[in-house]
Amino acid sequence: MLVDSHAHLNFKAYNDDREEVVGRCRQIGMKVINIGAALASSQSAVDLALSEPEMYAAVGLHPIHVFDEQFKISDYQGLIKKGGAKVVAAGESGFDYHHLPEILAKGAASVDDVKKKQEEVFRQHIALARENNLALVVHGRNGKDEPAAYQDIYRVLKDESWTSGVMHCFGGSESEAKQFVEHGFYLGFTGIITFDKIGVLEEIVKWIPLEKMLIETDAPYLTPEPHRGKRNEPAHVRYVAEKIAQIRGKTTEEIIAITGQNAINLFKL
Repeated sequence: MLVDSHAHLNFKAYNDDREEVVGRCRQIGMKVINIGAALASSQSAVDLALSEPEMYAAVGLHPIHVFDEQFKISDYQGLIKKGGAKVVAAGESGFDYHHLPEILAKGAASVDDVKKKQEEVFRQHIALARENNLALVVHGRNGKDEPAAYQDIYRVLKDESWTSGVMHCFGGSESEAKQFVEHGFYLGFTGIITFDKIGVLEEIVKWIPLEKMLIETDAPYLTPEPHRGKRNEPAHVRYVAEKIAQIRGKTTEEIIAITGQNAINLFKL
């Protein structure tokens, strides 16, 4: 089954035509996991999951928002209780050093202050996942002058002995990819694989065990070819599967079946 393991149909980008986009997902017969980035969008993800049989939710506070609102575990625990089995993950959480200038502009005292706060909130997400037997959706993004986001994530995961989750939209090095896979994590691949000019992702796709691979859109972002430049949506995750199939010498349907089962296994769908 086709599964988009990371989308944001709960975001405002779909306020005008959400029902039509959801309808296209229904028509395909696919599953979608919508990811929260703050309390309000986590609530929206849960509401959408409860209203649609093949949609699920993750609840969390994105690392770029850790100075926008307080991460109150009780609030997110309430969402997990409300959503029941339709809430399948905590996140997305992790470290984002790409947006440090914007985060500093919100009142953070220093780069070290941002890192400290992101780590604190990340560990709280791990505690939430552990308490509720959920997977963890991890966000990592390096900055131009701060290239260690993935190493900081790996350090915390090892320290917390947490092995159940996915590195969403993986953008680290090949050696870092191997670290996470060896630690037990899945790697999520997006539309970037269809227009990646550097080639690192393709090299990772060539060797990663198929049972550790997920496909995702990160919709409304990262639209794959041939729709690049337009708003993304879950149905476009098929193009990610097509590109991976081409790299691995498999059929698209084989990749859809494998990554779909991987998502079912990780998120207990």
